[in-house]
Amino acid sequence: MKRWMTLLGAVVAIATAAAPAHAIGPVIDWDPAYMWQAGGTPTNLPLGGTMHFVGTVSVFGPPLDFLNATMPTIEYTFSGDNLVSLGTVTFGPAATQIYSTSYSGGVIRVFADPTPDAVFAPFPPNAQVPSTFEDLAPPILVGNFTRFVVTTNNFTAFQTGNIDGDISWTGGTLIDKFRGSGGEICPGLFTGGITWNTAPGIGIPGYLFRHDGKIDLQCPVPTWGLLKQLYQ
Repeated sequence: MKRWMTLLGAVVAIATAAAPAHAIGPVIDWDPAYMWQAGGTPTNLPLGGTMHFVGTVSVFGPPLDFLNATMPTIEYTFSGDNLVSLGTVTFGPAATQIYSTSYSGGVIRVFADPTPDAVFAPFPPNAQVPSTFEDLAPPILVGNFTRFVVTTNNFTAFQTGNIDGDISWTGGTLIDKFRGSGGEICPGLFTGGITWNTAPGIGIPGYLFRHDGKIDLQCPVPTWGLLKQLYQ
């Protein structure tokens, strides 16, 4: 019994040690971000085209919950570029088709700007996009996408789909906040819903998608096998 109690204590201790970098909810949440790709449509994102996006952070969660995204004197923004389309693949019959586009490469950067001026000006790129989302260096976070997939369709009533991607964090002034219990940098999951509805107040001319999304941290969880090795 004593051995099992010791093992149980180890489980609790390891879980607690990992807590500072393991977000229960999203570490970054936003609505909106807007995305564009020259020559692309919601159902066809041609091979070799480059996807870009810009957005404003709505709220931060642990371990970045010391940042306040609602302060009027500072603005948290992000941008993404260098996402290269591998071509759109179509699934299903003509009336209910799903369109899936994977991308290679891609970089995301998150900024803290004490002179709030970000604006989703129509028809990017232009004098305000992406510059007003990237106008204070260095970024607080930088990461490379290791996966990025856009999924749309031709049958949802409100023209909705989703985007999912994986992020390997590489830099930024706050990257150490993402360290797990073993000192490793926890990767991120970029996810959320998109719409290509062009109604006023939803779509903006020149952008393909409005994205309501988040980033979750994907910190490693101690395995039972590892615990058995440690306490045999």
